[in-house]
Amino acid sequence: MRDASDSVGQTNKSFDELLSRNDLTDDQRKHLRAEAALGHAAALLVLRGQTAVAELLLEVKGAYIEWDPESQEEDLWLEVRPEHQSLFTEEITKQVRDTCVEVSNRRDYGVGWVGVREILPSVGPQWREQVRERISGKQQSNQARLVRVETPRYTEDSLAFTNSGELTVYRALKKIQETELPSDDTIGILPLPGGRVLGRTWEPDVVVTYRGRAGVLEIDGPHHNGRRALDTTREHLLRDVGVAFVDRIPVEVVSNPTELWASLLRFIKRLGETK
Repeated sequence: MRDASDSVGQTNKSFDELLSRNDLTDDQRKHLRAEAALGHAAALLVLRGQTAVAELLLEVKGAYIEWDPESQEEDLWLEVRPEHQSLFTEEITKQVRDTCVEVSNRRDYGVGWVGVREILPSVGPQWREQVRERISGKQQSNQARLVRVETPRYTEDSLAFTNSGELTVYRALKKIQETELPSDDTIGILPLPGGRVLGRTWEPDVVVTYRGRAGVLEIDGPHHNGRRALDTTREHLLRDVGVAFVDRIPVEVVSNPTELWASLLRFIKRLGETK
């Protein structure tokens, strides 16, 4: 999902502070309103104990405000991958809609209605070749459940990544795999593998295997601030299904090679020692 910092070059300010700026374009302001309504709603649902619904909002990959000429009001559309849309039942969608509209009314975001729809894949003039490659399995396919017709922007070793941070962490892990550990006691690296835990489909950033254990690395982005309650719930789910160790790589560590190297070595050591 594109975050607010992509639009206005800010990473540590609240939505209220960002929306108070006078130099925003109409598109930037609209994007911020959409993200703010979604973020406030998710946090409010957690505080109300509706963590299962809040967890589903983590699967929203895009939030867009669009004008509805029929109702003469702005709609908020939440875009999810096709495999997640069925999870947004009529009852859950109503909970999300009611909460987002409540937030919008209180914060003056202008949203009158909320809906959920599938992400529309990006395609180009070579779409026939891309679809053939996807069907034949020639395209990068570590994300078995990820519907992606367009050629991935970040790739290595026939694996696809959603952003440069994921690729940076993968390269560092690969270097550790190849240079720091013996061949008979090394790690496995599984970026973005699709999986299933109780009640939801799940795509961790990186799964690392070591000494008979599996650990999960989540790579934070600039939009991560304020999501600790949601993250704690997700980590509990992972531990419940047998994941031995869960750790996070802050965005500032990803951009610092020395700190990243130390963090990954510490993660691998703790994974190997986890009982």
